[in-house]
Amino acid sequence: MRAQPFSSPLTLPTYPYQRGSSRFRLRRVNKKTRLTLKHLIILFTLAGLLTYFFTRLLLFLSTWEGLRIENIQIKTEKPEVEREIRNNLRQVYFQNILKLDLKRIENVVLAHRWVKQAKVRKVFPNSLEIIIDERQPVAILKQRDQAYLIDEEGRKLEPGDDSSDLPVIYLSDEREGLSKEDLQLINDCLKSLTPQERVSVRIFLTFWPINLSLQFPSDPTLLILGKDHFQEKIDLYRRHRPWLEASFGSLEYLDLRFFEDRIYFKLREVDKTSETIDSEEDN
Repeated sequence: MRAQPFSSPLTLPTYPYQRGSSRFRLRRVNKKTRLTLKHLIILFTLAGLLTYFFTRLLLFLSTWEGLRIENIQIKTEKPEVEREIRNNLRQVYFQNILKLDLKRIENVVLAHRWVKQAKVRKVFPNSLEIIIDERQPVAILKQRDQAYLIDEEGRKLEPGDDSSDLPVIYLSDEREGLSKEDLQLINDCLKSLTPQERVSVRIFLTFWPINLSLQFPSDPTLLILGKDHFQEKIDLYRRHRPWLEASFGSLEYLDLRFFEDRIYFKLREVDKTSETIDSEEDN
């Protein structure tokens, strides 16, 4: 049997695709869970168990011997500073590391005269680390026939003497120490000197009115500088010192407070004993 050809082309109906146009749709069920008395009892029971557990854990850790301080590491360059600070912190030993107040320990360390800054931290399980930034002596303060090493803030560090290469500062009155204004004045003067000139230079500070004078170890002349223009005054003395000594001889002091228009000086008195000896030798 032979198939008969179609007399007209085969055409099918077309339908546009639309999302969600399915005949069957899913419905979302919104079922709210109600908090019942049973749920509240379970929550409170769990909270109570957790609180009890952490309380017991904290009590155990706070009394555990494994957390008691047995070692204090102090990092400093001066053995005597380490020894003194360790002695000041002797009550810290065998305390629980969890109960330590680091701020209080830091205040104890900072109270030491040589300590400028300090960093304190816990090292578990039973150690304490203290890193110290020490104060550096910059001068010697002579006061009431006593000498002290002082730092840049004017704090007295320990007794000193004139044998060091530090500048020596003399106070004329009964002050307990140097004020910030005094330290600034001295610092401005030291900046005007070369490193060689700063070695063992003597600085005299008087008040009412305030006046700064200095004397170099290799030069007996006292330079009266006042309270300002230190660089200009010292440079003036450096330039004219050979001429002054050649013209007038050795000077006892040179007053440069009014250096812009005039200077005052006093010749050093010749030792009469030396003059007598020299005269006898000539005869």
